[in-house]
Amino acid sequence: MSAWQVVIWGLVLVATSFPVNVTSAAESIAPQFAKHLQQGQLTEAEKALQSQLATNPQHAQARYALGVVQLLSAIEQLGQDQYQYGALAPTTVRVPILRLPVPQNPNPEEITYTQVRQIVTHFQARLISAEAELAKVDLQQEVKLPLDLLAIRLDLDGDGKSSDAESFQAIFRTVNRIPPNSPAADLKITFDNGDVPWLRGYCHLLCALCDMMLAYDHQQMFDVTAQYVYPRPVRSQPTAEPLDQTPNHDWERDIVDAVAAIHLANFPIKEPQRMSSARGHLLEMIHTSRQSWELILAETDNDNEWLPNPQQTGVLRIPVTRELIDGWQGVLNEMEELLEGRKLVPFWRDYSRISGPQQSIPTEGRGVNLKKFYEEPPARFDLVLLFQGSAALPYIERGSLSRPETWDSLSRVFGGQFFGFALWFN
Repeated sequence: MSAWQVVIWGLVLVATSFPVNVTSAAESIAPQFAKHLQQGQLTEAEKALQSQLATNPQHAQARYALGVVQLLSAIEQLGQDQYQYGALAPTTVRVPILRLPVPQNPNPEEITYTQVRQIVTHFQARLISAEAELAKVDLQQEVKLPLDLLAIRLDLDGDGKSSDAESFQAIFRTVNRIPPNSPAADLKITFDNGDVPWLRGYCHLLCALCDMMLAYDHQQMFDVTAQYVYPRPVRSQPTAEPLDQTPNHDWERDIVDAVAAIHLANFPIKEPQRMSSARGHLLEMIHTSRQSWELILAETDNDNEWLPNPQQTGVLRIPVTRELIDGWQGVLNEMEELLEGRKLVPFWRDYSRISGPQQSIPTEGRGVNLKKFYEEPPARFDLVLLFQGSAALPYIERGSLSRPETWDSLSRVFGGQFFGFALWFN
């Protein structure tokens, strides 16, 4: 997974907020804060919030806003890092999940694999800081944070300006492929207590992805296929001739590079402790999601909700029934059972068939222990051998299996749109 695959959902799905007309303490600074966000002045916004909290450390809205600004700053810096090296341009427009309105850098810098790791490491460090601030929000207080989400601007190319093309409005249109002349969307949201752990959960999800990227050494794959992502990659072993004479890619070269990437998906372990850390972040994501829905279900107002309960109307105008919420709790429970090793992933060679009838997966049988996989990661991550099954043998145990029927019944609750709801519900 590329760094942009990490950031895109952070940009679109990590809903953000800012204090406006909540308390008398916030009123005096709200207009200036709004101006900072609309002009993409995140550094100024963070300084103002830190000043506010220096005089009133228990101000829940300001604490929430500080975590949000730090998260936005992490995303903005990642965008600037990728722009600096020309990442994914011009191939971005051909990949649906990566459609971001980041300008193409006409003069990208060279980049090494070490620098790629540094970008991801720094991004994760900023995420951890933002999550730590969000964790300090006193949820015993009422948190009401109105925000026009699409008015936010970022400086994704690092030129010191925030253009219309770098607004959340532009990002929203690009990701959702909305025609330029279509009416502007309305995402004026009042974020509240339930959205605080929701946002923390997204920080943990992104941190887990970063850990899994950094746990293994991808130098060899970078040396051979980095040209798909970066126009000027510097390989560990220089060659007399470049692989491509021009940085422009076509679909034929994309296909052969993809085949090469699969062939080279055999990574030696570099930082094994990161796999355990990734599992910890995923478990925290589950915990914060449960906390979020507990708070949301207790709400009695109906104020421009981002995540509504069955008695509320959300700004997305998508009804959220109790059946959907219970279904999501079932998903969280099954994920936790797998991550804790109380249930196993069925070993596919025992049950799956390419042709002929599929064998029913029993309640008990052979399966992969995901907890052990994260806590005792293999010395090499060999994608092909994992798919074939040989590399999974050290993690095979006999016990309770997570059965497809369970996931099928949970998916049916979401009417065939499970992944959309999962990205929204967290």
